[in-house]
Amino acid sequence: MEIIFSKWTEYFLRNNQNLIDIHWDDHYKLTSEEREIITKSIQQFQLGENSEGKYLINCAKKYVLETQDQDYYHALIEFIKEEQRHARDLGRFMRLQEIPLIRSHWVDNVFRKLRKYAGLELSIIVLITAEIIAKIYYKALKESTNSIILIDLCNQILNDEEKHVRFQSETLYKLARNKSYIMNQISRQFHRFLFEGTLIVVWYQHKSVFKAGGYTLLSFYHDCRQVFNSSKRS
Repeated sequence: MEIIFSKWTEYFLRNNQNLIDIHWDDHYKLTSEEREIITKSIQQFQLGENSEGKYLINCAKKYVLETQDQDYYHALIEFIKEEQRHARDLGRFMRLQEIPLIRSHWVDNVFRKLRKYAGLELSIIVLITAEIIAKIYYKALKESTNSIILIDLCNQILNDEEKHVRFQSETLYKLARNKSYIMNQISRQFHRFLFEGTLIVVWYQHKSVFKAGGYTLLSFYHDCRQVFNSSKRS
């Protein structure tokens, strides 16, 4: 499989010009039940989406120096911009609903530290783990509210995350081609271990949203693992 990162840059730029029309003028106010279900959860996810990506960018610069693959750097920058758009849009929704933004959470801190002390490949593994689970989370979030704005946002983010997982999968595939069989096996085992551990944490941190979205613990695990396995074949 040939990986051409310039195509990803083109995709991200094109996608930014074809976004879903968010109905920001909708005046629906969350019910007390909806607020109870989603407030702490959406605060955490908004925080997780909100990153300048400085360490990841530095890792990408080192990768470019080693490989001369400048196209990857440009694609990564556009990917980070999409993640930042998610954070801005979720933040805007939260302000409309008078939900406070948070600046720190222990789960987000753990993920940031994992990325900080890892190289490019392990940073991407951490990222794709979060994005795989996000695909299930935003499906559940969409089903847990009657807010047209939030439903629109979930649909847009789900569209974006579908490609984000593919982009990160292709990055891991390309990085793996330059590694030994043993090192690739170590990376795969780390990815599996991280993924399984993260599933436990995310379920218990966000189970109110997952349950409101129609998920049980077993169906949540099943759907997340299905996306995980699919990403390995892409």
